[in-house]
Amino acid sequence: MKKIFTLLLLTGSIALSAQPATTDLNWTPTANFTKSEHDFGKIPEGPKANTEFEFKNTGKEPIVVTNATAGCGCTTPEFDKTPIAPGKTGKIRVGFNSEGRPGTFSKEVTVTFSSGVNRDKTGSSKLTIKGSVTPKSSGTMPPLEK
Repeated sequence: MKKIFTLLLLTGSIALSAQPATTDLNWTPTANFTKSEHDFGKIPEGPKANTEFEFKNTGKEPIVVTNATAGCGCTTPEFDKTPIAPGKTGKIRVGFNSEGRPGTFSKEVTVTFSSGVNRDKTGSSKLTIKGSVTPKSSGTMPPLEK
């Protein structure tokens, strides 16, 4: 009986230690962005428009940008995955491809952070780019007035 009890106890402790760590849902990234929105204003159709969002780690532990995603292929975020020490700054670069997209636009980028000490601590911030794309000229001349 003692052998069965010991076997069950051992099996249960192995099963418990094999459980994955859970994400700390109460953790908030300590990345304070200098701005969360960028307005390009009027831009011509064709060239790519770029901007940078700078943030400062105001916490007591390093943070890491683990992902940055946009809702469509016309918006491309870029970032470094190196840990940002407390008190230091990092950047998220965002590009917008205006080719074939005349008119107003507003695009959102979701930036995901994790703790540089405990990767189970994650959180996110939202950034927005907006503006108006001026269409290319069609290359045809308007009709002459009579």
